Amino acid sequence: MRKIGITSAEDISGFFRAYNERQYDVLFEKYMSEDCFWYASEKALRGKEEMLDYWTSYHSACEETLGMPEHVVFGDGCVYLQVKIRLDFTEDGSFFSKAYKKGDVCQFGCVDYYELNKEKKICSGLVYIKFFNNGD
Repeated sequence: MRKIGITSAEDISGFFRAYNERQYDVLFEKYMSEDCFWYASEKALRGKEEMLDYWTSYHSACEETLGMPEHVVFGDGCVYLQVKIRLDFTEDGSFFSKAYKKGDVCQFGCVDYYELNKEKKICSGLVYIKFFNNGD
Protein backbone atom coordinates (compact mmCIF):
# COMPACT_ATOMS: atom_id res chain seq x y z
CA MET A 1 0.00 0.00 0.00
CA ARG A 2 1.27 3.44 -0.96
CA LYS A 3 1.95 5.77 1.96
CA ILE A 4 -0.07 8.98 1.96
CA GLY A 5 0.68 12.10 3.96
CA ILE A 6 3.67 13.82 5.52
CA THR A 7 5.11 12.48 8.75
CA SER A 8 8.87 12.77 8.19
CA ALA A 9 11.62 14.78 6.51
CA GLU A 10 11.82 11.92 3.99
CA ASP A 11 8.18 12.63 3.04
CA ILE A 12 9.02 16.32 2.50
CA SER A 13 11.89 15.23 0.22
CA GLY A 14 9.42 13.04 -1.71
CA PHE A 15 7.05 16.00 -2.04
CA PHE A 16 9.88 18.16 -3.43
CA ARG A 17 11.02 15.38 -5.81
CA ALA A 18 7.49 15.02 -7.18
CA TYR A 19 7.33 18.78 -7.75
CA ASN A 20 10.74 18.89 -9.47
CA GLU A 21 9.66 16.02 -11.73
CA ARG A 22 6.36 17.83 -12.46
CA GLN A 23 4.37 14.89 -11.09
CA TYR A 24 1.48 17.10 -10.08
CA ASP A 25 -0.92 14.15 -9.77
CA VAL A 26 1.41 12.63 -7.14
CA LEU A 27 1.52 15.93 -5.23
CA PHE A 28 -2.22 15.92 -4.69
CA GLU A 29 -2.60 12.17 -4.41
CA LYS A 30 0.01 11.80 -1.66
CA TYR A 31 0.96 15.15 -0.15
CA MET A 32 -1.60 17.94 -0.66
CA SER A 33 -5.32 18.31 -0.11
CA GLU A 34 -7.39 19.14 -3.20
CA ASP A 35 -8.67 22.33 -1.51
CA CYS A 36 -5.24 23.41 -0.23
CA PHE A 37 -4.65 27.13 0.38
CA TRP A 38 -1.21 28.11 -0.94
CA TYR A 39 0.34 31.52 -0.45
CA ALA A 40 3.61 31.80 -2.31
CA SER A 41 5.36 34.13 -4.67
CA GLU A 42 3.01 36.79 -5.96
CA LYS A 43 -0.32 35.04 -5.53
CA ALA A 44 -2.63 33.42 -3.04
CA LEU A 45 -4.09 30.23 -4.48
CA ARG A 46 -6.89 27.96 -3.36
CA GLY A 47 -7.35 24.44 -4.61
CA LYS A 48 -5.76 22.09 -7.07
CA GLU A 49 -7.02 23.85 -10.21
CA GLU A 50 -5.61 27.29 -9.28
CA MET A 51 -2.32 25.77 -8.17
CA LEU A 52 -1.88 23.73 -11.35
CA ASP A 53 -2.69 26.78 -13.48
CA TYR A 54 -0.12 28.82 -11.57
CA TRP A 55 2.60 26.19 -11.85
CA THR A 56 1.98 25.42 -15.53
CA SER A 57 0.90 28.81 -16.93
CA TYR A 58 2.15 31.61 -14.71
CA HIS A 59 5.55 29.93 -14.33
CA SER A 60 5.71 28.81 -17.96
CA ALA A 61 8.70 31.11 -18.72
CA CYS A 62 10.93 29.30 -16.24
CA GLU A 63 11.77 25.91 -14.86
CA GLU A 64 11.57 25.95 -11.07
CA THR A 65 13.75 23.55 -9.09
CA LEU A 66 13.36 23.06 -5.36
CA GLY A 67 16.52 22.19 -3.47
CA MET A 68 16.63 19.63 -0.71
CA PRO A 69 14.65 20.62 2.37
CA GLU A 70 16.76 21.88 5.26
CA HIS A 71 16.04 22.28 8.99
CA VAL A 72 12.73 20.40 8.83
CA VAL A 73 10.83 20.73 12.10
CA PHE A 74 7.49 19.10 12.86
CA GLY A 75 5.02 20.71 15.24
CA ASP A 76 1.48 19.83 16.22
CA GLY A 77 -0.15 19.41 12.79
CA CYS A 78 2.45 21.54 11.02
CA VAL A 79 5.89 21.53 9.42
CA TYR A 80 8.53 24.29 9.16
CA LEU A 81 11.47 24.08 6.77
CA GLN A 82 13.98 25.99 4.70
CA VAL A 83 14.68 25.42 1.01
CA LYS A 84 16.72 27.02 -1.76
CA ILE A 85 14.95 27.52 -5.07
CA ARG A 86 16.29 28.12 -8.56
CA LEU A 87 14.36 29.52 -11.51
CA ASP A 88 15.96 28.94 -14.91
CA PHE A 89 14.26 31.18 -17.46
CA THR A 90 13.63 29.28 -20.68
CA GLU A 91 12.06 32.38 -22.22
CA ASP A 92 11.61 36.02 -21.27
CA GLY A 93 9.40 36.36 -18.22
CA SER A 94 8.98 37.95 -14.82
CA PHE A 95 8.99 37.02 -11.17
CA PHE A 96 8.05 39.34 -8.31
CA SER A 97 7.49 42.10 -10.89
CA LYS A 98 11.10 41.89 -12.07
CA ALA A 99 11.79 41.13 -15.74
CA TYR A 100 14.10 38.25 -16.66
CA LYS A 101 15.51 37.32 -20.06
CA LYS A 102 15.80 33.85 -21.53
CA GLY A 103 18.87 32.22 -19.94
CA ASP A 104 18.65 34.25 -16.71
CA VAL A 105 18.73 32.46 -13.37
CA CYS A 106 16.99 33.63 -10.22
CA GLN A 107 17.94 31.96 -6.94
CA PHE A 108 16.40 32.55 -3.56
CA GLY A 109 15.77 30.96 -0.22
CA CYS A 110 12.43 30.21 1.38
CA VAL A 111 11.07 29.41 4.77
CA ASP A 112 7.95 27.29 4.38
CA TYR A 113 5.20 26.63 6.88
CA TYR A 114 2.74 23.84 6.09
CA GLU A 115 -0.40 23.03 8.05
CA LEU A 116 -1.42 19.38 7.81
CA ASN A 117 -4.97 18.03 7.86
CA LYS A 118 -6.05 14.85 9.68
CA GLU A 119 -4.71 12.74 6.76
CA LYS A 120 -1.32 14.46 7.18
CA LYS A 121 -1.66 16.19 3.80
CA ILE A 122 -0.79 19.85 3.34
CA CYS A 123 -3.98 21.89 3.65
CA SER A 124 -2.23 25.26 3.90
CA GLY A 125 1.18 26.36 2.69
CA LEU A 126 2.84 29.69 3.43
CA VAL A 127 6.11 30.43 1.63
CA TYR A 128 8.32 33.31 2.74
CA ILE A 129 10.94 34.31 0.14
CA LYS A 130 14.37 35.88 0.64
CA PHE A 131 16.28 36.82 -2.51
CA PHE A 132 20.04 36.40 -2.20
CA ASN A 133 21.79 36.59 -5.57
CA ASN A 134 19.74 38.31 -8.24
CA GLY A 135 22.40 40.80 -9.15
CA ASP A 136 20.67 43.53 -7.15
